[in-house]
Amino acid sequence: MSKVAKFVVIINDNAGWIENQAIKFYSNLFDQSQVLGEKYVEEYLSIPKLFKIQNDFSVEMMMVYDNETPLGFIKLNSSRLSNQNLGANKPVGIDHIVYFGKDDLMVLLKRAEEVANQRKYDLIWIKAFKDDVILIELLESLEYQVFDYEEDNSKNSNQEQVYFRKEMPVHSNPIS
Repeated sequence: MSKVAKFVVIINDNAGWIENQAIKFYSNLFDQSQVLGEKYVEEYLSIPKLFKIQNDFSVEMMMVYDNETPLGFIKLNSSRLSNQNLGANKPVGIDHIVYFGKDDLMVLLKRAEEVANQRKYDLIWIKAFKDDVILIELLESLEYQVFDYEEDNSKNSNQEQVYFRKEMPVHSNPIS
Protein backbone atom coordinates (compact mmCIF):
# COMPACT_ATOMS: atom_id res chain seq x y z
CA MET A 1 0.00 0.00 0.00
CA SER A 2 1.20 3.52 -0.70
CA LYS A 3 1.94 6.13 1.92
CA VAL A 4 -0.74 8.66 2.78
CA ALA A 5 -0.81 11.91 4.76
CA LYS A 6 -3.85 12.80 6.81
CA PHE A 7 -4.89 15.10 9.61
CA VAL A 8 -4.83 13.65 13.11
CA VAL A 9 -6.60 14.40 16.33
CA ILE A 10 -4.24 14.79 19.25
CA ILE A 11 -4.91 11.97 21.68
CA ASN A 12 -2.52 10.47 24.25
CA ASP A 13 -1.07 7.89 21.83
CA ASN A 14 -0.48 10.42 19.03
CA ALA A 15 0.92 13.06 21.37
CA GLY A 16 3.39 10.63 22.91
CA TRP A 17 4.51 9.39 19.51
CA ILE A 18 4.89 12.94 18.14
CA GLU A 19 6.91 14.06 21.16
CA ASN A 20 9.25 11.04 21.00
CA GLN A 21 9.80 11.27 17.25
CA ALA A 22 10.39 15.03 17.50
CA ILE A 23 13.06 14.52 20.18
CA LYS A 24 14.79 11.95 17.97
CA PHE A 25 14.58 14.16 14.85
CA TYR A 26 15.65 17.45 16.43
CA SER A 27 18.42 15.82 18.47
CA ASN A 28 19.87 14.48 15.21
CA LEU A 29 19.37 17.80 13.42
CA PHE A 30 20.96 19.84 16.21
CA ASP A 31 24.43 18.26 15.94
CA GLN A 32 23.48 15.02 17.68
CA SER A 33 22.54 16.99 20.81
CA GLN A 34 19.90 15.23 22.89
CA VAL A 35 19.80 18.26 25.22
CA LEU A 36 19.03 20.74 22.41
CA GLY A 37 16.50 18.36 20.86
CA GLU A 38 14.69 17.86 24.15
CA LYS A 39 14.73 21.59 24.91
CA TYR A 40 13.24 22.45 21.51
CA VAL A 41 10.54 19.78 21.79
CA GLU A 42 9.70 20.82 25.34
CA GLU A 43 9.07 24.34 24.09
CA TYR A 44 7.06 23.47 20.96
CA LEU A 45 6.02 19.82 20.69
CA SER A 46 5.71 18.42 24.20
CA ILE A 47 2.54 16.54 25.09
CA PRO A 48 1.08 19.54 27.01
CA LYS A 49 1.87 21.88 24.06
CA LEU A 50 0.23 19.45 21.64
CA PHE A 51 -2.94 19.28 23.71
CA LYS A 52 -2.97 23.06 23.88
CA ILE A 53 -2.82 23.44 20.07
CA GLN A 54 -5.49 20.77 19.70
CA ASN A 55 -7.94 23.39 21.00
CA ASP A 56 -6.76 25.97 18.43
CA PHE A 57 -8.79 25.51 15.25
CA SER A 58 -6.22 27.38 13.16
CA VAL A 59 -3.48 24.82 13.95
CA GLU A 60 -3.60 21.28 12.58
CA MET A 61 -1.24 18.31 12.68
CA MET A 62 -0.84 16.14 9.59
CA MET A 63 0.91 12.77 9.73
CA VAL A 64 2.23 10.51 7.02
CA TYR A 65 1.42 6.82 7.36
CA ASP A 66 2.50 3.58 5.74
CA ASN A 67 -0.62 1.49 6.31
CA GLU A 68 -1.34 2.19 10.00
CA THR A 69 2.27 3.03 10.93
CA PRO A 70 2.96 6.75 11.45
CA LEU A 71 6.24 7.93 9.89
CA GLY A 72 6.41 11.71 10.29
CA PHE A 73 4.37 14.87 10.66
CA ILE A 74 4.02 18.59 10.00
CA LYS A 75 2.12 21.38 11.71
CA LEU A 76 -0.08 23.65 9.59
CA ASN A 77 -0.98 27.05 10.99
CA SER A 78 -3.57 29.28 9.34
CA SER A 79 -3.90 31.81 12.20
CA ARG A 80 -3.86 35.43 11.17
CA LEU A 81 -1.34 36.30 13.85
CA SER A 82 1.40 33.98 12.59
CA ASN A 83 0.62 34.69 8.93
CA GLN A 84 0.50 38.48 8.95
CA ASN A 85 2.74 40.73 6.84
CA LEU A 86 3.36 38.12 4.15
CA GLY A 87 1.73 40.05 1.32
CA ALA A 88 -0.92 37.42 0.79
CA ASN A 89 -4.68 37.36 1.31
CA LYS A 90 -4.95 33.86 2.77
CA PRO A 91 -1.58 32.27 3.67
CA VAL A 92 -0.84 29.11 5.61
CA GLY A 93 2.39 28.38 7.45
CA ILE A 94 4.07 25.02 7.91
CA ASP A 95 6.62 24.27 10.57
CA HIS A 96 7.77 21.54 12.92
CA ILE A 97 8.42 19.19 10.03
CA VAL A 98 9.58 15.83 11.36
CA TYR A 99 10.44 13.05 8.92
CA PHE A 100 12.86 10.15 8.60
CA GLY A 101 12.72 9.59 4.85
CA LYS A 102 12.68 11.93 1.85
CA ASP A 103 9.67 10.12 0.36
CA ASP A 104 7.71 10.62 3.61
CA LEU A 105 8.53 14.32 3.46
CA MET A 106 7.37 14.51 -0.16
CA VAL A 107 4.03 12.91 0.74
CA LEU A 108 3.51 15.47 3.54
CA LEU A 109 4.40 18.47 1.37
CA LYS A 110 2.29 17.35 -1.59
CA ARG A 111 -0.70 16.75 0.69
CA ALA A 112 -0.20 20.18 2.28
CA GLU A 113 -0.29 21.72 -1.20
CA GLU A 114 -3.50 19.81 -2.02
CA VAL A 115 -5.08 21.10 1.19
CA ALA A 116 -3.93 24.64 0.38
CA ASN A 117 -5.59 24.41 -3.04
CA GLN A 118 -8.80 22.96 -1.61
CA ARG A 119 -9.03 25.68 1.03
CA LYS A 120 -8.03 28.39 -1.45
CA TYR A 121 -4.88 29.53 0.36
CA ASP A 122 -2.90 31.82 -1.91
CA LEU A 123 0.48 31.20 -0.25
CA ILE A 124 2.27 28.44 1.62
CA TRP A 125 5.26 29.43 3.67
CA ILE A 126 7.58 27.07 5.48
CA LYS A 127 10.14 27.42 8.25
CA ALA A 128 13.19 25.21 7.82
CA PHE A 129 16.30 24.94 9.90
CA LYS A 130 19.39 25.85 7.89
CA ASP A 131 20.94 22.47 8.71
CA ASP A 132 17.94 20.54 7.33
CA VAL A 133 19.52 20.05 3.92
CA ILE A 134 17.06 17.37 2.78
CA LEU A 135 14.06 19.62 3.44
CA ILE A 136 15.69 22.66 1.83
CA GLU A 137 16.69 20.76 -1.31
CA LEU A 138 13.19 19.28 -1.62
CA LEU A 139 11.53 22.68 -1.17
CA GLU A 140 13.76 24.17 -3.87
CA SER A 141 12.90 21.28 -6.23
CA LEU A 142 9.20 22.00 -5.59
CA GLU A 143 9.75 25.66 -6.59
CA TYR A 144 9.56 27.21 -3.13
CA GLN A 145 11.45 30.51 -2.95
CA VAL A 146 13.58 31.76 -0.06
CA PHE A 147 12.33 35.00 1.53
CA ASP A 148 13.14 37.20 4.50
CA TYR A 149 10.70 36.97 7.36
CA GLU A 150 10.92 39.19 10.40
CA GLU A 151 10.65 37.02 13.46
CA ASP A 152 12.62 36.83 16.69
CA ASN A 153 14.39 33.48 16.56
CA SER A 154 16.79 34.21 19.39
CA LYS A 155 14.60 32.43 21.93
CA ASN A 156 13.86 29.42 19.70
CA SER A 157 17.29 27.77 19.72
CA ASN A 158 20.77 28.36 18.52
CA GLN A 159 19.76 27.04 15.11
CA GLU A 160 19.28 29.43 12.20
CA GLN A 161 16.05 29.20 10.23
CA VAL A 162 15.40 29.76 6.53
CA TYR A 163 11.97 30.74 5.22
CA PHE A 164 10.43 29.51 1.98
CA ARG A 165 7.26 30.52 0.21
CA LYS A 166 5.24 29.29 -2.74
CA GLU A 167 2.38 31.12 -4.40
CA MET A 168 -0.64 28.92 -4.93
CA PRO A 169 -2.79 29.20 -8.04
CA VAL A 170 -5.73 31.54 -7.61
CA HIS A 171 -9.06 29.80 -8.13
CA SER A 172 -11.97 31.80 -9.39
CA ASN A 173 -15.50 30.60 -8.90
CA PRO A 174 -17.56 30.59 -12.08
CA ILE A 175 -20.76 32.61 -11.85
CA SER A 176 -23.81 30.43 -12.38
